[in-house]
Amino acid sequence: MKKIILLIFFLPFVVLAQESVSDLELKLNSVTGIEKIDTLNYLSVKLLYENPPKSLQYAKLALDLAILKEYKLGEAEALENMGNHYEEQLEYQTSIEYFKQARDAYLIANNPAGIAKILNFIGIMYEAICDYPQAMGYYKQSYDKYKEINNIAGTALLLNNIGYVYETLSNYKEALEYYLMSLYQYEQIDDKDGKASLLNNIGNVYQALSNYDRALEYLQKARDMYLDLGDSAGVAIAIHNIGIIYHDLGDYDKALEYYFQSMQTDIDRNDKMGIAASYNNIAIVYDEIDELNKSLDYYKRSLVLSEEIKDRYSIANTTNNMGFLFLKMKELDNAYKYFTKALNIAQDICAQELIKESYDGLSQYYRDQKDFQKSLKYYVLCEDIEDSLFSLNTQKQIAEIQSQYDLESKEREISLLQKENEIKKLQLNRQKNLRYFFIAIFIFLVLIILLMYYAYITKKRMTTNLLKEIEERTKIEEQLKLSLKEKNVMLKEIHHRVKNNMQIISSLLSLQSRYIKDEESLQIFNDSQDRIRSMALVHEKLYQSSDFSSIGFSEYVQDLVNNIHQLGLNDIEIDIDVENIVMDINKAVPCGLIINELITNAFKHAFPNEQEGKIKITMKLDDNETYILVISDNGIGLPEDIDFRNTKSLGLQLVTGLVRQLQGNVDVDRTAGTKFTIIFKK
Repeated sequence: MKKIILLIFFLPFVVLAQESVSDLELKLNSVTGIEKIDTLNYLSVKLLYENPPKSLQYAKLALDLAILKEYKLGEAEALENMGNHYEEQLEYQTSIEYFKQARDAYLIANNPAGIAKILNFIGIMYEAICDYPQAMGYYKQSYDKYKEINNIAGTALLLNNIGYVYETLSNYKEALEYYLMSLYQYEQIDDKDGKASLLNNIGNVYQALSNYDRALEYLQKARDMYLDLGDSAGVAIAIHNIGIIYHDLGDYDKALEYYFQSMQTDIDRNDKMGIAASYNNIAIVYDEIDELNKSLDYYKRSLVLSEEIKDRYSIANTTNNMGFLFLKMKELDNAYKYFTKALNIAQDICAQELIKESYDGLSQYYRDQKDFQKSLKYYVLCEDIEDSLFSLNTQKQIAEIQSQYDLESKEREISLLQKENEIKKLQLNRQKNLRYFFIAIFIFLVLIILLMYYAYITKKRMTTNLLKEIEERTKIEEQLKLSLKEKNVMLKEIHHRVKNNMQIISSLLSLQSRYIKDEESLQIFNDSQDRIRSMALVHEKLYQSSDFSSIGFSEYVQDLVNNIHQLGLNDIEIDIDVENIVMDINKAVPCGLIINELITNAFKHAFPNEQEGKIKITMKLDDNETYILVISDNGIGLPEDIDFRNTKSLGLQLVTGLVRQLQGNVDVDRTAGTKFTIIFKK
C-alpha cells in the first residue's frame, strides 16, 4: 500500500533578530558585557539556517561569556541556540540535553516565558524520536506554564502540538478536540495565521476519518484564509491536501489538478519539501491509473529532492512506494532493494507506519518469490506494528507521564503549604503584635465609619443640589415648550394669511379678467391665477399640517390637478401615480408650479378639436436620494421645431427656470405624444 504525503502545519515559536548579520558583527567590536552576550545570541539565531557552524560558534562564545559574567538569561538563550543547532543537524538526543540545560538556566533566571518555550522545544524533540509519552508530558507542562502567565498564543500553540501527537498516534477524536480548542484560542486573539493552520490540520483529521465533506469544508476555508493573508506557502499546503481528498474519492483528474497547482506554487517559492511531496503523490495517482513509467519518473524526482534536503521520512516513504511500483512492474530485485533501504531508514527514525509498509512490501516480495515462510514472517511483523501503533501500552505510558507530572505539581503544592505553615509558626511566636493589630483595625474601622458618614452627608448635599437643578431644568423645559407652541401657532397663522393673501390676489385677477376682451390677455390672467393657486395650495397644506416645513406631496398633486379647470376638456382623463412622499416646502413650491405649467400646456395644446386623451403624472423617490417626476400625454405631441429650452412660451421658460432652481435636469420625449421627465436631488 503506497503512502500519500499529507502536509500539516506544526507551529513553532521562532523569534528572529531584526538587525542584519553584518550590522550585528560590526556591533560586536563596540559592545561588552551583557550587551555583547545578547549580540552573540542574536547572531546565532540569525545564522541558524544560513550558516549552521558559525551559528554554533557564536552560541558557544555567548555561553562562555554568560557563565563568566553570571548572566543566567544569556546562558539560557545560548544553550537554547545550541539545542536548535543540533535539532537542525538531526542530532535529537544532543538537542534534548542542551534544551534541558536551557530550561534549568531559565528557571534560575526566573523567566517563565523562556521556561514555557523551552519545555515546548523539548516536547518537539521527543516527538521527533517517536517518544510520544515524553513529548506529551513536556507539551502539557509547557501548556500549563503558558496558561500560568496568561499567554493565549502560547496555550493555543501547545494545544495544536498536543493534537498533532494524538493525530500521529491515530487517536483522531482526541486530536480533533485539541485542534478545536487551539482554533478557539487563536480566534480569541484574532491570529489569522494560527486560525488558517488549525483549519488545515482539522481538515486533515477529517480526511483521516474519511469524512470528506467536512475535510473539504475546513481545507477550503484554510485555503481562502491563506489567500487573504497572501501566504503562498499556506495556499500550496491547503491545495495539496484538497488534492488528497479527491485522490481518496477516486477523482484522479481533480487530484492531479490540485497536486500540480500545489507543485507549481512550491516551485515558484523553491520549497523543495513541498515539491517532493507533490511529486510523490502525483506518482501514486499515475501508478493507480496504470501509467507506470510516468509514476516511476515522478517517484525518482521526489526521491532526488528528499535526499537533497535530507528529509529522511520522505526518503523512506518514497522508497517504499517505489518498491511497491517495482513489484507491480515485476522487477523483483529492485523491489527488494528499495524495501530494505526504506526499512533501514524507517527503523533509524522510529517511523512505525513506514516500518509497517516495508514489512508489508517484503511480505509481498517473498510471496512472489514463492518463499512463503519469509513472507509469513514479514506479514506477522507488519500485523504486530499495526496492532501497536496506538496500543494500550502507549496510552498507559501517556497516562503515567501525566500522573508523574500531576504528582510533581502536588509535591510543589505541598512544599508551598509547608512554607505557609512555617510562616504561621512565626506569626504565633509574635502574638504580642496582635494587640497592636486589633487597635489598628479599630482605628481603621472608625476612619471607615467617619468616611462613610462624610460620604453620606456629601451625597445628601449633592442629591439636594441635583433635585434643585432638575426642578430648574423642568421649568426651563416648560418655558421652551410654551415658546415653541406659541411659535407654531404664529407659523400656522402666517401660512394661513399667506394662503388667504394669495387667494385675494387670485380673486382680484379673476375680477379684472372680466373686463378683458382680448383672448390672449385673458389667457395670461387665467394662467397667472393657476400659478397663484398652485402656490397657495402649498401654504394651505402647510397650515393644515403639524409639520410646517414639508407637505404630503401625493395629496397636494391630487388637489392641484383638481383646481386646474379647462372648459371643453372634460373628455381628458388624468392618471395620477405619485408615491406617498413628504417633500420640503423649498422643493414642493417649484415642483407644483412645474406640474401646473405642464398640465395647463397639455390641456391647451395637446388635444385640439375637443379630442379625447389622457394625461399621466408619476413621481417616485429613487434610492431615497433622487426624485423622478414624469408628466406625459398621448396628444398630438410637441412640434419638432420647438426647442423647449429656448422658446418664447412663458410656461416652458418657467419650467426650465424652475428645474434649474431645483438643481435638476429635464428631458422631453416626443415619440408618443409628449413626455417630460424631471430628475432632481432630494
